[in-house]
Amino acid sequence: IRQVCSEDASHLKPVIGQYAAYDPDDKDLDPPICANNQWSRTKMGINHPQLTRMFCPVKHLGEYLKDPIAECQKLQDGDIKMCTLVWPAMVYSGKIAGENFNPQQVQNGLFEGYLLER
Repeated sequence: IRQVCSEDASHLKPVIGQYAAYDPDDKDLDPPICANNQWSRTKMGINHPQLTRMFCPVKHLGEYLKDPIAECQKLQDGDIKMCTLVWPAMVYSGKIAGENFNPQQVQNGLFEGYLLER
């Protein structure tokens, strides 16, 4: 079973940038992610500016928007914990991950993120 899961996931690598972009016909991720490029793969996850915003715990999204570089460093250093108790911004609705998040009504827009709809 492990081999089957690995093979299934390997087919997503060449197109992950298209799935992660809001409107891939209009604009892809910047910088782009290319599956066959070693440098590109090192810029995935919280090492990629757009993906970091998607993975950022939604309660820290306000701080991330004010200073993305500092907040990204906090995520990479583990100062901001990414745990199961706090939803990532990508599960909320909006053209940009977490754009419509309202801390007063956390249930509004939950599980309506564009990536989940694909």
